[in-house]
Amino acid sequence: MKREDTLNPTLTPATDLLNPTEIIETMIELRIQLREIEEQIQALQPAFFTACLALNMDRIALDRATISRRLTPGQWAYSAPVLEQETLFKQLKQQFQQSHEPIAGREVIWAIKLLLTTA
Repeated sequence: MKREDTLNPTLTPATDLLNPTEIIETMIELRIQLREIEEQIQALQPAFFTACLALNMDRIALDRATISRRLTPGQWAYSAPVLEQETLFKQLKQQFQQSHEPIAGREVIWAIKLLLTTA
């Protein structure tokens, strides 16, 4: 299968039933491409941040996107009593989860673990 074919696979209910291995291989190929793109994004991120800082604007409006400056979540140094309450609360939640069924979730999913490494 050509790489271009994996980007726009034509799947019908008949091909879903007739060719499950090809569908799985297509999903694996797309996951590999996604990982490659994520690696490219990580590599470009420092230069991207530098470029955004160079413009010195809180909001950068371009034709295809708007980039906004935001703060990451803050971190606090809680006192010991607050941390104790948090620990107790987590324990109570675990006890509740063990004795009750969830009200949502628990769908069947299929996870893909890529075994290939990129050089």
